Amino acid sequence: MKHVPPAPVPQLTESDLRLMRIFRAVAEAGGLTAAEAQLGMERSTISRHLLALETRLGSRLCFRGPSGFELTDFGHKALLASIAACDALEMVHHELNLARNILSGELKVGIADNCLSNPHCRLADTLARFRAAAPNVTLNVAIGLPNTLVEDVLERRLHLAISGQPAVNSKLEYVSLFTEEFRLYTAAATPLALDALRDGGVVLVTRTNDRRTQNLARRLHMKQHAVAFGLEAVATMLVGGGFVGFLPMHYVEMLRPIHQLEEVSGAEAFRYTTQFSLISAINRPLPPSGRLLTRLLTDPQSAS
Repeated sequence: MKHVPPAPVPQLTESDLRLMRIFRAVAEAGGLTAAEAQLGMERSTISRHLLALETRLGSRLCFRGPSGFELTDFGHKALLASIAACDALEMVHHELNLARNILSGELKVGIADNCLSNPHCRLADTLARFRAAAPNVTLNVAIGLPNTLVEDVLERRLHLAISGQPAVNSKLEYVSLFTEEFRLYTAAATPLALDALRDGGVVLVTRTNDRRTQNLARRLHMKQHAVAFGLEAVATMLVGGGFVGFLPMHYVEMLRPIHQLEEVSGAEAFRYTTQFSLISAINRPLPPSGRLLTRLLTDPQSAS
C-alpha cells in the first residue's frame, strides 16, 4: 500500500490561537480537571476544545482518560509552539501599551527560599517601587528550589527568577544581585567541635540537592544523615541538638532572638559563599514590566 504523507498544518486563525491557549493551560496544569478552575470551563467543554484543536492540527495532542493525562510527542512540540505563540501576542500587547506609557499584563517571578531574610536582597523594597511605577501589572510571585526555578525560566513558566544556582547555563542570562555566606552550625546548648563529627554520634542534615553537605559527609565519613527541605527545616533540626548543618549567616542572626545556634568549632574551612542572581532566558525577550523590575533591582536609583 502506498504511504500517504500527513497533511500540513493549516494556516492558524484567531480561533486556533484561542484553542492553543486552552491546550497550554491544560498541559501546564497536568490535566483537564486541574485546568477547570483556571479556565473557568467545565471538563466536557475543555475536552471538546482539545478535540477541535487536534482535528485542526491533524494529530493527537494528549492521552486523557481514567488512566491519567499524558502529552504525546506531537503534544510536547505543540505545547512549545503554543507557549511561543502566546508569548508573541503577549509581547505585542505589552509594546502597544508601552507606546501609550502603560505597563500591563502579568509578570511571573520566582524566588529562592528565605530571600526576604537576607538584608542584601532588596526585593521587597523593589516590589513596592515596582507597584508604584506599574500599578496595572499583575505580579505573580512563587517560591521554589534553585534548580526548579531555573527549569521554570527555561520552560517559560517564569519570566524571572532569583536563585543561587551557578551561572553555567548558556541559555540563561545572569545578573548578580547579592551573596550569602553559609557556615556549619549546631545548637548553642550543645556546642560541637569538628573532630566530634567523626565520632558517629552526630547527625548531618542534608538539604535536597545539596552537594556541599553530601561532600562534607564523605570527607568526614559521617554515616548518619537527615534530609531537610528548605532552610527552616534545617534550622528546626539543629535547634533540638545532636544535628549539624549549613545555614546562611544572616538567617542564623535572624533566629537569634528565639533560638541560639553556634558555628561548629574548627569548621571554618568549610564555609562557602553562594552568589544569587536575577535569571532570565536569553531567547525570550522580557516584557516591559520585566525590564522595569530588572532595572529597579540592579539600579536602586532607577524608577523608569
